[in-house]
Amino acid sequence: MPDTLSPSTPDPAAAKQLALLTALAAEAKRISSLGLVACTGGNFSVRLEVAVIGMSVSGKDKGALAPEDFIRVGMDSKPIPPDTRKPSDETYLHVSLYAATGCDAVCHGHPPHAVALSLGAGDSIRFRGIEMQKAFYGIMSHETDVVLPVIDNHQDMKVLSTRALAAMRAECPAVLVRGHGVYAWGRSVGEAGRHLETVEWLSKVHCIARGLGIAV
Repeated sequence: MPDTLSPSTPDPAAAKQLALLTALAAEAKRISSLGLVACTGGNFSVRLEVAVIGMSVSGKDKGALAPEDFIRVGMDSKPIPPDTRKPSDETYLHVSLYAATGCDAVCHGHPPHAVALSLGAGDSIRFRGIEMQKAFYGIMSHETDVVLPVIDNHQDMKVLSTRALAAMRAECPAVLVRGHGVYAWGRSVGEAGRHLETVEWLSKVHCIARGLGIAV
């Protein structure tokens, strides 16, 4: 299969991968338009094959990604030759999430309300009684407790990955890194993006409620 995908690629497998990367670029643009990534930060990925991930290139505005701006990486988080471009520094964490959850897409952003809450949180933030909790896969009622894990940041991605995997909760397809941002995953590009958006929406409600003096 060719390493460079284009709209004229006749191979069915390559065409499917192109469709996935096109969808991921569109979702990254949507997430960016919501203000959930900052500057050139954030990173997005999708499973292209069982052991091949399409990972966003480092240093580019995530609202302006095109299918060719994703690098094919293996489960060792390294680019697959002949591509020598630099993927996101956080590729290792993405790959760890794929291996641990069996997901098909991961979206990482810097949603401001979630990041703000993380600064004063312990090891988790509990959501309950908010209808939009049901936007998380598998949550059927606003009465369900949804616990969002909060972990301390670290510049070593292996350390950060270990912390993320240890903190994961079955009912919440996301992890909040203190002072940094959210990693959310799902069974599709759209679901992963929705989970990231949901974390921020719930966090915003908590921030507003606290500002009104309402205990949450």
